[in-house]
Amino acid sequence: MHLVFLVYDIHFGGGAERVTVNMANQLVENDHQVSILSLSCFKPSNIFSIDNRVAVKYLDFDFENGFNLTQKITALFKVNSHFKQYTDQTIVLGMGTFPSLILAMIPQKKNLKTIGCQHNSYSFAKHIWSFLRKLSYHRLNAVISLTEQDLPKLKNLNTNSFVIPNSVSFFPEQPAKLENKIILAIGRMDYNKGYDILLDVFSKLTIKHPDWSLRIIGNGPLKEKILSRIETSGLKDRVEILSPTDRIIGQYLDASIYLMTSRAEALPMVLLEAKACGLPIVSFNCETGPSDIINDNADGYLIDCFDVNRMVEKVSALCSDTELRRKFGTRGRENIEKFLPEIIAQKWERLFQQISQ
Repeated sequence: MHLVFLVYDIHFGGGAERVTVNMANQLVENDHQVSILSLSCFKPSNIFSIDNRVAVKYLDFDFENGFNLTQKITALFKVNSHFKQYTDQTIVLGMGTFPSLILAMIPQKKNLKTIGCQHNSYSFAKHIWSFLRKLSYHRLNAVISLTEQDLPKLKNLNTNSFVIPNSVSFFPEQPAKLENKIILAIGRMDYNKGYDILLDVFSKLTIKHPDWSLRIIGNGPLKEKILSRIETSGLKDRVEILSPTDRIIGQYLDASIYLMTSRAEALPMVLLEAKACGLPIVSFNCETGPSDIINDNADGYLIDCFDVNRMVEKVSALCSDTELRRKFGTRGRENIEKFLPEIIAQKWERLFQQISQ
């Protein structure tokens, strides 16, 4: 069976791209023919390692100056033209809202089965995107939700909707030692990730724990504003910003606490990875995602959204107590089993068989 992942930009370096590469690498091990079709132009490097058996193809859209309406409509025709060439039985997975919408709108073919995979919470799609989703998702052969919370809403659009969570990217043999006084945060620097709140939390935390530092890994449109905020807040010596890296495991293992202040999430890869590395987590309990991963008061803390003082209190408790960090970290690794790649791959295999019949 030929499996194709349709993505916006395989070089983007975000969670959806990491999930795509993880799935492609796992499924090619299961003797599938696997391809990735990226709407973007080719780039010589990628922070994620793609198995050599996975073919990567490009539709050559240049996203340097954005992606306007004309390009979006053109993408629809380009994708349709691309799949017209396929004669074998093929399953195409749209990784995210826009790729899924493309698959829902192109003419249907007998040899082509389509799956829409959501990588944001249901409520994240606004205005025209929400309207188009309501209009077209019934044409997909299946729709995948990352969480149980979003499943009923997706079933209203397509009764053939299921929950398949992301799998964890790695599981190091040895967990983090949790001895370094480093708090870690990873993600794209945009409004949704809440870095403004993160800096508020850390600024208050330093009053009681001036010897702890914050390490942020990411790039994005708000990077300059965040750097300016760090400078004016007097946190320059305590906050470090690093670019995305293909050696991310080492960054998790070097830290002692993972902190997330996102305004909205789907099923954050960074929380799965932090648990796999044995980091205790403190996160806002946004609408979907964190509560599927974190067991409150067992391997981390779930904080009501935007309650900065409560978040500072819980991070401070972990900063003050090495044994508490270790207890939470150990439990986190024990609780990650349901997200292991082989478990998630079995769910996908069952779905492929079901829609192929």
